[in-house]
Amino acid sequence: MTKELTPDEIIDALGGTSKTARLCGVKDPSVSEWRKEGIPPARLMFLRLARPKVFDSLEADRTAKPEDGSLARAITRRASDPAPDPGHVGHQPHTNNVIFDVGAKP
Repeated sequence: MTKELTPDEIIDALGGTSKTARLCGVKDPSVSEWRKEGIPPARLMFLRLARPKVFDSLEADRTAKPEDGSLARAITRRASDPAPDPGHVGHQPHTNNVIFDVGAKP
């Protein structure tokens, strides 16, 4: 059995505090409070009905991840870890945004 989704996970998946507030017709501070106190049950039902694909995706991601987080720990590089060898940097796909195309030629 998987753990229940946290308010932070839900709100972030819906696009953040402001987008969630607009979707529910409330002000940003209300949604910020939900992050601390939990999403009210009626609002949660509304959000599940309004954005079912977001919840399906979150729940699919949750069940695909190991409960102990060992995979996440295995693939996450910490700041204290040595930097990867520059000769083995992965290839980044081309984008139209020059800021993100580090190796792009103008």
